Amino acid sequence: MKSFMIIVVLSALAACYNAAVLPSDEEMSQVTIVFDEKSPNGMVLSRADFNARYSGFVLLSESKDFVPAVEGEEQSVTKVYRAESDIKIGMTVVYTYLSHLPEIIHSPLGKNYVEITLKPRLGEGLDTTLEIYRSA
Repeated sequence: MKSFMIIVVLSALAACYNAAVLPSDEEMSQVTIVFDEKSPNGMVLSRADFNARYSGFVLLSESKDFVPAVEGEEQSVTKVYRAESDIKIGMTVVYTYLSHLPEIIHSPLGKNYVEITLKPRLGEGLDTTLEIYRSA
């Protein structure tokens, strides 16, 4: 009888494990940092929260950057985007895929120009996607 109970419990655990929806490796390691008028210093969101909150924005530019780690050296990436004079940049989004968040130096929003510099820790690399948006 004891062995029957153990089999039943193990079967139930296996069924629960198979039914669970686990996040993908990318979702677990990806961090979304949003800079907008409400969060000029940045706000960390999940991809699902970002999609739900910011459906009214229009993508102006997207860049994917990978800079390998070099032991003992500081890496950085700087992106400059200039839109037409009548377009105002309302939001930038940084997706990073590494364990530590880089330092993000960001020019003010609300203009047609934005400059963003990403600096990881000494000896670390970058694997990021940078998106620039305007309001719809």
